[in-house]
Amino acid sequence: MRLHQQDLVAQLGLLALSGVEPGWLIERACVVAAEGLRARISKVLQYRPATNDLLVVAGIGWKAGIVGHAVLGAGLDSAPGYALHSGTPVRTDSMADDKRFRTPALLADHGVQSAINAPVGGGPTPYGVLEVDSTSRAEFVAADVAFVQSLANVLSAALLRAGAESAKDKLLAEKDLLMQEVHHRVKNSLQLVRTLLQLQARSATPEVKDQLDEAAQRIMTIAAVHQRLYESETVGSAIVGPYLTGLLGDMRAMLTDATAGRAIELAVEPIELLADQITPLGLIVTELVTNAAKYGQGRISVAVSRTPYGLEVSVADEGLGFADGALSTGLGMRLIRALAKGDAAQSITVDRTVPYGRVVVRMVLD
Repeated sequence: MRLHQQDLVAQLGLLALSGVEPGWLIERACVVAAEGLRARISKVLQYRPATNDLLVVAGIGWKAGIVGHAVLGAGLDSAPGYALHSGTPVRTDSMADDKRFRTPALLADHGVQSAINAPVGGGPTPYGVLEVDSTSRAEFVAADVAFVQSLANVLSAALLRAGAESAKDKLLAEKDLLMQEVHHRVKNSLQLVRTLLQLQARSATPEVKDQLDEAAQRIMTIAAVHQRLYESETVGSAIVGPYLTGLLGDMRAMLTDATAGRAIELAVEPIELLADQITPLGLIVTELVTNAAKYGQGRISVAVSRTPYGLEVSVADEGLGFADGALSTGLGMRLIRALAKGDAAQSITVDRTVPYGRVVVRMVLD
């Protein structure tokens, strides 16, 4: 019998380690506890501090309507209450003769003669009590108490881990919400800056106006990058394909005249990047696609693939490309080189092996 009890404790421990749902594990503990003591009835009581009582949350052998509804007192005059507050198991060999505790009507109605109560969880607010009730055994022995307490300890560890995981998930969700709010506010602030630049451009000379308009457009592309991040399910990371698909849709709306009647195609390997990696990727793509839309012709093709050093990003169109064989040294290209990191001379090149315009950026990932 003792070997069987040890085996039952080990089985419940393996279930707990497998990460099963806590409610199911609690129900299983009731079955295992009754089997190990050859008893017909068992239950788990959850402590409710607000009302200082114990609710029957799981059990076997009880009449209909007990589990989930019946409530017992949690005072020191009850065996489960004493086990809960003292943090030690309680053995009651004879309900009728034990003067330490009153016998709840629930147990009397079910003919319970003896019981073992073991606390589940510790600290200032323990979870509750695991109780095994026998209608036939006149007494239990110390090994029986150790068996029930071992099961209760397994439940305690599993519930503690589940609580920690739940708290971690809650913190991660709060972090995502905070980061989404940050990206949302950044996007709104950038839109405000764009409006200010456009207002300033109205009274500027033609040359300055063009520069302010270009700056305003670049700010909107950065705002679009942040919008895509705060609209995603999680801001800690993002899948490149859906992220760039949405971003290119935003760009088409912003570059209506330059992209009218022109297809924008995207080919991306299955890649997931952290937020601080996908942000510079989005800015690189927006710069390259903007150039292709303004100065190229026909269809625009965007491709992103993994490489040993990070990512390779290419944007091609059906125009003639760079006639003089040199890349522009303007702000856009300087920005791309800075975002790509690595060797500035190799980070961005023109592909001369094709008869159309194609620019390749080698982006280093930290």
